[in-house]
Amino acid sequence: MAGRAATSSAKWARDFLLKRVSPNPLGGAIRNCSSSAPGASSTPKVPHFSKKGRILTGATIGLAIAGGAYVSTADEATFCGWLFSATKVVNPLFALLDAEFAHKLAVTAASRGWVPRKKRPDPQILGLKVWGRKFSNPIGLAAGFDKNAEATEGLLGLGFGFVEVGSVTPFPQEGNPKPRIFRLREDGAIINRCGFNSEGIVVVAKRLGAQHGKRMLAETSGTSSSPSDEAKPGGRSGPGILGVNLGKNKTSEDAAADYVQGVHNLSQYADYLVINVSSPNTAGLRMLQGRKQLKDLVKKVQAARDEMQWGDDGPPPLLVKIAPDLSRGELEDIAAVALALKLDGLIISNTTVSRPDPVSNKPCGNRDSGEDAYKKIRAGATLVQLYTGFAYGGPALIPLIKEELVSCLERDGFKSIQEAIGADHR
Repeated sequence: MAGRAATSSAKWARDFLLKRVSPNPLGGAIRNCSSSAPGASSTPKVPHFSKKGRILTGATIGLAIAGGAYVSTADEATFCGWLFSATKVVNPLFALLDAEFAHKLAVTAASRGWVPRKKRPDPQILGLKVWGRKFSNPIGLAAGFDKNAEATEGLLGLGFGFVEVGSVTPFPQEGNPKPRIFRLREDGAIINRCGFNSEGIVVVAKRLGAQHGKRMLAETSGTSSSPSDEAKPGGRSGPGILGVNLGKNKTSEDAAADYVQGVHNLSQYADYLVINVSSPNTAGLRMLQGRKQLKDLVKKVQAARDEMQWGDDGPPPLLVKIAPDLSRGELEDIAAVALALKLDGLIISNTTVSRPDPVSNKPCGNRDSGEDAYKKIRAGATLVQLYTGFAYGGPALIPLIKEELVSCLERDGFKSIQEAIGADHR
């Protein structure tokens, strides 16, 4: 068995190296730089790379070579654990790049499988059931990272319990002028002024449909039909839970129609839906958080969802994402609407306009430790999303938060994460 495992791991390592070293990391084949003019020298011209690019490329290749050597003495799960730790070396190099370019590079890497993949199941103590869906852990990735559903499989493979894509608008739009993403390294914060840049519903629906079809094919072929698999956490699109965050187009005069269009086209692929009325970068959007406006909007979206045909699992839960800088009266209005219309949840909250750093988002923001996540859960959060913390900490942050969260639960005598939810208010 040991010999077989070593052989399998070595083959996996070779594939790993080839996939990462051979392709151009920005997509497409590497062009031949030799001149084609008659009489030109046959010596190929060496393309010029910036110092930052050389450092990033060298570090990546170095880690891949080291990984190839390490894999011959380790099983695949152990090797993948090493890869997560190794990203601590690579991730700071992304800070040398333009913030939006670094973001696109990270999404591309996840979409092509150039990221570590969790191989060991999450500890049972972290598992929980919400809206009838089984989550392997409560740590998720907030909307705004994978806006166009390009990398859901790779991101879920990192070990997130759920990933939220979007915001998705009905029609493609560029968003605000660049530059629009800025790092505040001293504060561990990010200023995000993207303005709902989106490839639109049609493109996103096509991607999610392809992922859904892939899972259905796997199930009919028998690869996901064993009794043990049936008990595994997961949703409509496969292992892990997928949320879809819906937005409105900047020039739209009928916000409700935009959200309804998102429901009609994307809800069949979602384990939960989000009405995003929280962005400070879309003019007039936050006015939809008023009691009357929000009530009218939610009723129309709920009606659109409920008129569709659903199977035994029923329609996806509907949540509303709100802003952080609301008055007490505004919060009471939102709470009243949520209770009256029986909303399935609130996501608290998006970027604020009065402070530069994204704050808690169900909660989301720069929550960069298991202790931080644990405090939010004890305060009443059922799930916790990362965004800023993930941008700075990279893939290595995910297993670290989960390990620390387990330690917090065991320290305080909880047998499951479910027991800890809202513990400070009981």
